[in-house]
Amino acid sequence: MKRNILFGIIALLSLSILGQNIWKDYHSVRLMPQHYFSAIPPGNYSGIANIGNDDYAVVSDKGNHEGYYIFHIEINDDGEITNITNKDFINLNGNNLDQEAITFNPETHHIYIGNEGTSNIIEYDVKSKSIVRTAEITDYKKYYIPNRSIESITYDKTRDKIFTINESPLIGDSCRMLRLKQLNTNLTEEKEFPYFIEQPLKPADTPQDRHAYGVSELLSLNDSTLLVLERELYITSMKLGSWVINRIYRIVPGNPTKHLVCSWRTSLQLTSFNFANYEGMCLGPKLSDGRQVIILCADSQNRYKGVLKDYFRTIILQ
Repeated sequence: MKRNILFGIIALLSLSILGQNIWKDYHSVRLMPQHYFSAIPPGNYSGIANIGNDDYAVVSDKGNHEGYYIFHIEINDDGEITNITNKDFINLNGNNLDQEAITFNPETHHIYIGNEGTSNIIEYDVKSKSIVRTAEITDYKKYYIPNRSIESITYDKTRDKIFTINESPLIGDSCRMLRLKQLNTNLTEEKEFPYFIEQPLKPADTPQDRHAYGVSELLSLNDSTLLVLERELYITSMKLGSWVINRIYRIVPGNPTKHLVCSWRTSLQLTSFNFANYEGMCLGPKLSDGRQVIILCADSQNRYKGVLKDYFRTIILQ
C-alpha cells in the first residue's frame, strides 16, 4: 500500500515537473488566414490526418459511404495554405456512421476513424485495404447525449498510443468534465483522465440544434503533450449574427494544468461571411526554420445554402 502511494506521489511530481518545463518550448503562435478552394467537393469535413508527402486523409461526418478523402495540401515557406486538391476517395464499403475524427500511424500504415453515431473506432490497414478491427467505447455509448460522443482522435508517436475524448459531458458527469481516454494501438482502453472544458458563454440548456460546445479535436505534438481544440458554436434564429469561438489548449494527460495556445472567433455578418466551424486538426510540415505547422479544417455543412465555405487554415508554433 505504501509503495503504491509513493509511486503515485512520484508520478504526480513527474507530471508537475514536466508541466513546468514543456511550456517553454513554444513561446509564440502565429494564426494564419483561413482559405477555401472550390476544387475540393463540398463537405462536412470533421477530421484530418497527415499521411505523408503533403497528402492528408480527411473524413466527412455526412455522406452515403464510410471512408475518407485524400487531399493534397500545398503550404508556402511562411506556413500558409496556397492550394488544396482532391486526389481520391477511399471507400471502406460501409455506411457513414457520423465519422468525426481520423488519425494515422505511420509505422503500421493503419488509419483510425472515430464514429460518433456508434461511439466506436475503426482501424483500417492502408496496405491491405482491409478493416483490422472495430472497438466500442462503452461508457461513451451508454451515457452520451446524442451527437455529443466521439469527436476527436489522435495517434501519439512518443507513447505509441491512441487518445480520444467525448465532445461534451456524459449523462451523470459534471457539467464541464470530459473523459480523455488512452488506448493501445489494438484499441484496448488503458487509462482515463478527467478533462475540464471552459464555461460556455451560452447557457447549457440552449437548444442543441443551435448550440454546441466542448472538444472538437485532439492532436499529439509527440512530445508528451496534446493540443485540445475547444469549440463553442451558436446559431441565431435569423442565422445572421451566428458565431464560433475556438480555443486551443496544450495539456499533459493527467495534469489539470491547461495552457492557452491561441484563440479566434468567426461569425456570420452582413459584411463578413467568415463563419467557420473548425472540427479537424493535424500536424503539417515543419518550416525551414524549424517552426511546426498545424492544419485545421472546418465543417461547412456541404457549403450550406451557398453561404458557408470549406475553410482551412494553419497555425504556426514558434
